[in-house]
Parts: sequence; structure tokens; C-alpha cells
Amino acid sequence: MGDIDHTVRTVLADVLGGGLAADGIDPDVDLVEYGLDSLKAVSLLLGVEEALGVELSPQILEFRPLTLRGLSERLPAPSGPQAPA
Repeated sequence: MGDIDHTVRTVLADVLGGGLAADGIDPDVDLVEYGLDSLKAVSLLLGVEEALGVELSPQILEFRPLTLRGLSERLPAPSGPQAPA
């Protein structure tokens, strides 16, 4: 997993708070187990959109289990200044 995974991990750790380190998030554990609820999911979606410069549909959060790996694999390539040339 690459840059997108790192970005999603960082945003997720920030949204979840509680001192959870980004590298402490298991990519295959349902994010609900980390305390992700509907309000935090919206914050995650908005944070990832901003960090990657992409627009996401809320439906991206509907699959179950919602894992870091699954979410990262469903994201489009970044646009804007962070996209590779």
C-alpha cells in the first residue's frame, strides 16, 4: 500500500483521535472496531477528499466490512498538486 494508504491512515488517525497512531491501524480490521461511527465517517470522507484533492461519493463508505485496505483500494488517484507528473 502506498501514498493513498498513508494519507487515509493519517486522516483516519486524526478523525478517531484518542492517541491512535496512524501506523497502529490494521488495514484489515473493520474501522467500526476503532470507533468509527457515522459522524466520524463523514469527517473521514471530507478529510480524505481534502488531502487527496478528489471528490468522493458517500457510497464509498457503505461496503462492509469497512477496512483501511478496502477503502484505500476504492479511492481514485489523487488530482492536483499531489498527483504524479
